[in-house]
Amino acid sequence: MKPKIQPKYLILIGIFFLLNIIFPPPRVPTKYTINEGEIATSNIIAPYDFFVPRTEQELYEEKKGIAARIPPVFDLDNTVYKMVMKKLDGLVNLIDSLRDISSLTEDSLVFLTQKEYALDGIVIRYLTRTRFRNTYEDLIDELGNIYAAGVVDAKPPQFRIITIASGDKEIVESLERLYSIAEAESILSYRKKPEQRMLVSFLLIPNVIYNLEKTEERIDGVFANVSKTKGKILKGEIIVEKHKRVTKEAREIIAALETTYISVGTWEILKTMLFRNLLYFAAIFLLLNISLVAKVKLFEGKNIYFVALLSAIYLLVGKTAYAIDTIYLLPISFFILLFALYFDFYIAIIITLVFASLFGVTLNSLSIFIFLLVSGVVAAFSSRTISSRLSLYRPMIYIAIANMAAILFADMYLLKGKLILLHLGEGVLNSIFGSVLFVLLLPLFEKLFDFCTDLTLLEQGNLNLPLFKEMAMEAPGTYHHSIVVGSLAEAAARVIGADPILARVGAYYHDIGKLKKPEYYIENQLGVKNPHDTLKPQMSTLVIISHVKDGVEMAKKMKLPKKLINIIEQHHGTTTIELFYKKALDTSPDINEDTFRYPGPKPKTKESAVVMLADSVEAAARSEKNITVTRLQKMLKDNIEKKFADGQLDECPITRQDLVQVSTAFLSILTGVFHPRVEYDQSGEKTSGKVDGKNRKF
Repeated sequence: MKPKIQPKYLILIGIFFLLNIIFPPPRVPTKYTINEGEIATSNIIAPYDFFVPRTEQELYEEKKGIAARIPPVFDLDNTVYKMVMKKLDGLVNLIDSLRDISSLTEDSLVFLTQKEYALDGIVIRYLTRTRFRNTYEDLIDELGNIYAAGVVDAKPPQFRIITIASGDKEIVESLERLYSIAEAESILSYRKKPEQRMLVSFLLIPNVIYNLEKTEERIDGVFANVSKTKGKILKGEIIVEKHKRVTKEAREIIAALETTYISVGTWEILKTMLFRNLLYFAAIFLLLNISLVAKVKLFEGKNIYFVALLSAIYLLVGKTAYAIDTIYLLPISFFILLFALYFDFYIAIIITLVFASLFGVTLNSLSIFIFLLVSGVVAAFSSRTISSRLSLYRPMIYIAIANMAAILFADMYLLKGKLILLHLGEGVLNSIFGSVLFVLLLPLFEKLFDFCTDLTLLEQGNLNLPLFKEMAMEAPGTYHHSIVVGSLAEAAARVIGADPILARVGAYYHDIGKLKKPEYYIENQLGVKNPHDTLKPQMSTLVIISHVKDGVEMAKKMKLPKKLINIIEQHHGTTTIELFYKKALDTSPDINEDTFRYPGPKPKTKESAVVMLADSVEAAARSEKNITVTRLQKMLKDNIEKKFADGQLDECPITRQDLVQVSTAFLSILTGVFHPRVEYDQSGEKTSGKVDGKNRKF
């Protein structure tokens, strides 16, 4: 016999295949060997968006044009004039001092002067033989005027306007208003002797100096803001049509496309597939372990079909949105809201992390991961605010705000881009689409996967439904009993962490089977003869037990959610109908007790357990006469302890501490319903009335 593979493993394998189809490995890029002037044998279409860069020559010409437009930077050195004056004074003073030494020959004087100043001997001899003081004074005044205007080394023809920097100040000046060295020499040497011209040439140096580094910085600063591309080619755009000649422009575009290619070899493909599948395996392994720890059967029964269906739809929708560049329209909130209501809030958070990682990590996009994570987490938290269909506007608003915040963060901080209103609009539409889809498809998913949400339970718990109106008319005692049991079960479920709405609505329906024969139940026998007086105990037991079976059949016919049907079926467990069992023992001691037990099953959930206990204690409290708080406390203790000792609570996750809290919750409700009197001792002080939940034991 061949071993059968469980369906859940086939589904998981199918999810792996779908993931590899949705996110295929990188393909080897197409290389085009076609040259300018040749005829294209097929359409060449852009596989994705890319930019066409400018050529090196084009960028060089652009930078050259910028250099021609930007005024070059010259530094003004205010110390040059003082330095020239100091140099001239030193020279004249040295010659005067040496000339006063009578023992020095002229050649010696020239030699000693040239040791300090690299000046031609002709000029030194000229200065020693003449009285230069008058000429000296005139030269100082002329140098001052020249340097006040500014002296540059030369006047290149390409420089017309320059920037003169002096400390933190800058001025823009025409180069024509300054003197070059040659111009300054010409002015200062006008009608002067050759020796004086040589002296002027020796003294003159520029005080406005060209700063190449600063000029290049300014050119580079402007050049950095110049676009380095000619334009953008969009995905799907035809670069060259079939049977058309390849133009120079088309060849440049093809070359630009090929520069964007990443080298992809066999190892690159295998490595990508390996690590992606490791990510997929880690995600499923995480969900498997979470389901074990949280005791949520994610991959059992209908649950795995639910998970697989939503995951497949999410992947297909996400791939489509990414392919058309509208990833911000991927309504992850719709899927997370369904997971939160089908499982719980914590599972929804884990699913959000997995779903966000599938696209964010696989596509190597932190912005996509952040957007999906924020949107999904807010959707999970928003699911807790849904108490009616009219309250769905709150999650829609919360998700819209979260989407816009995530998009702003992704576009402006992570991608260093600008505010894109289209993306913000996609974030808002995402929230609207997700909420509308949730409202429209939630009933369908509830039917397909047989689960119910608080929205459905609230609708089923409407006491104006025809069923409850019929119960109020045909079985008023059962109707009142169900209402009280509902209040008890809701209060108890709330304190032990169960679902209070499910417990209350389940209590409303737990006895609907009594509508088939309402007169056989004591709460409906007001002023009429008890039909059980004429029946054997065994027959009475069959009638009483039948209300569970009848209730289940009615619930299925009404297509009530499975959770409500389970409460109807389990609310008596396998307890004994003691009244008829004792009556039967009076006639025959050999009676089998199992004949008088409900068929079960025992409660499997906390909600079924609290409905069982609430049903029992309400009936017991109603049968009490002269009820007091003390008697209520004792009745609660005995009743709950009896169910516990009988093993009725063995199959549900309820603890003794839970039972203490249940008893406390029951007492507060029962004292309000039955108004028990408070007992007093002989001194007139209260002897009871305070509930001591901490000391009660079961």
